[in-house]
Amino acid sequence: MFEKPLTPSDVGKLNRLVIPKQNAKKHFPISSSKDQLRKGLLLTFEDELGKLWRFRYSYWNSSQSYVLTKGWSKYVKDKRLDAGDVVLFEKHVLDCDRMFIGWRRRSSAC
Repeated sequence: MFEKPLTPSDVGKLNRLVIPKQNAKKHFPISSSKDQLRKGLLLTFEDELGKLWRFRYSYWNSSQSYVLTKGWSKYVKDKRLDAGDVVLFEKHVLDCDRMFIGWRRRSSAC
């Protein structure tokens, strides 16, 4: 689906991951109710070890941003993510309701 390089605020004390608007609209579910999306939808992702991660996906009207919140800080700590690392989002080839999350360390310049 897409990759997201992590910013300092994505891995910091704000406890949220900003999803680029074009990726959010194309790949993540859009609620029929804007109120429901503001309150948040729970999305489940599977990592490379088969562990399930649940994040609250919502739209913040104040900053006009799509974000993953609840559960995100635990993922950051568990994977020891830093700014510059990249988070990967994928969908299952045959079951588009099944989503995966992965990551890789930032590229080191030679």
